[in-house]
Formats: sequence, structure tokens, C-alpha cells
Amino acid sequence: MSNNKWMDDPVLAGISNDKLEILTKIIEGAKGMEPKQMFTYFIQQSNMAGKKGIHFTNAETDLILNVLKEDMSPEEIKRIDMVKQIINSLSKRKR
Repeated sequence: MSNNKWMDDPVLAGISNDKLEILTKIIEGAKGMEPKQMFTYFIQQSNMAGKKGIHFTNAETDLILNVLKEDMSPEEIKRIDMVKQIINSLSKRKR
């Protein structure tokens, strides 16, 4: 999904322009960052969007993370996936 191919993902069908703008900002802003910085940046931007009433579905979050993981090593991808699993587990407990 390099370049802007991610924008063709069916997950984005019917997405609002505001949400698409934030997704694009996250993906473009994270380019060139180290994985740890990238993940922190993603969390910060997601929190800022949440304060504006914009929340990402699990599928949208997966799409963002998949795009961000493209340039990572297998070890870095494993770490990101592990953190994502922890976050998913915690969010299920809150429900």
C-alpha cells in the first residue's frame, strides 16, 4: 500500500472528509519517523481527533498501522502488533 494506494482500501468507502483528512495527516506526518516515534505520533493524533469527536474504527486503525508498518523491520512490526493486541484487550474490558 505504498504511496497513496491505501486510499483505495474498501475500509475507506463512505468515510467522512474530516476523518479522511486526519488519516492522511497521520500517515503523511509519520513518514520517516522511527517506529517508536511513529506509534506515539499515531496515538497523539488519534487522541486529538477524539477530542474533536472523530473516532477510528478498528478496521481504520488497522489500515493506518498497516501503512505505517511498510518500512519497518520484522521485529518492529512484531512490537507494534503486540502493543495493538494489548490496546484491543484493554478496550474490550472497558465496554
